[in-house]
Amino acid sequence: IQAKTISNVGLDRKAAFQHLTAAAPLSSYQKVWESFANQTALERDSFLRDVFPSGFLWGVSTGAFNIEGGWAEDGKGESIWDQFGHQGHAYMNQTADVACDSYHKTNYDVYLLRGLQSKLYKFSISWSRIFPSGIKASLNPRGVDYYNKLINSLQDSNIEPMITLFHWDLPQALQDLGGWQNDSIVDAFAAYADFCFATFGDRVKLWITFHEPWVISYAGYGTGKHPPGITNPGVASYKVAHTILKAHAKAWHLYDDKYRSQQHGKVGLVLNSDWAEPRSPASLDDVKAAERYMHFMLGWFAHPIFVNGDYPDILNPVAHLPSFTEEEKLLVKGTADFFDQLAKAQ
Repeated sequence: IQAKTISNVGLDRKAAFQHLTAAAPLSSYQKVWESFANQTALERDSFLRDVFPSGFLWGVSTGAFNIEGGWAEDGKGESIWDQFGHQGHAYMNQTADVACDSYHKTNYDVYLLRGLQSKLYKFSISWSRIFPSGIKASLNPRGVDYYNKLINSLQDSNIEPMITLFHWDLPQALQDLGGWQNDSIVDAFAAYADFCFATFGDRVKLWITFHEPWVISYAGYGTGKHPPGITNPGVASYKVAHTILKAHAKAWHLYDDKYRSQQHGKVGLVLNSDWAEPRSPASLDDVKAAERYMHFMLGWFAHPIFVNGDYPDILNPVAHLPSFTEEEKLLVKGTADFFDQLAKAQ
């Protein structure tokens, strides 16, 4: 589903797009691509300076599983990444049982952030550290204490906390029930988000529901290279993405309805994407292939949220995606207060 495409800067892009424009109306992707058509290679490679707006927050980002360690301490439950490592599926049979030992080094980590003059720290909460079995009935106060200590320390250092609710490390207990392939997880995630908003939202004003859901869907349930290690790209990965979009939307509406008026925060998600260019800008097929590549990464999640509550039409002929009901489309559309993207050229 990801046809590789590369740029060929030797072709006359302006002439190519004059040809394409005459042939058919341009899509949004083609309009973006057209805006770069007349740039020289030097212009494309140059870095613009002094363009960040006033109030731009330079920051640092981490994920709980990557840095915390303390994988079973103080009542924390097992996550799918814990099990993945313990079963020997990670590189060289490594685990993150200790990782950077951030669980025991909160003060030192914040000291390092101050040294970097960071204005923002984006970190994720380990769902299984505060809800060991994934549900509120298993609440672990010591896990909550850890994040309260971190948030308070950041505030004391004038560093804005930005919380990611889900950075890939699903509680294993929920995976045993089907994980993101089980629709009941939408309500479980909403309950988890509700607790976090209520507990930390008096100090946290920036929230990420999901970090790179494409990776969860594609690597976790498509290629199986990430936990839970399921290899079913034509069915499971699409189902998982569908469920995540509904879980994100429910959490956003929960914040909007219940917390926004008092806490005045913002909620979004982080999407990752390559940037694809047509092999031949003069070929409409190549341009459409590059656009399809983008939609299979970015549009898969961004189009339902930022456009019309549904998947891009360009994906329908080549992917058997689940369908949103009309009610679900209304639920999903517009559920982001900002657009946050990690991208690389392809």
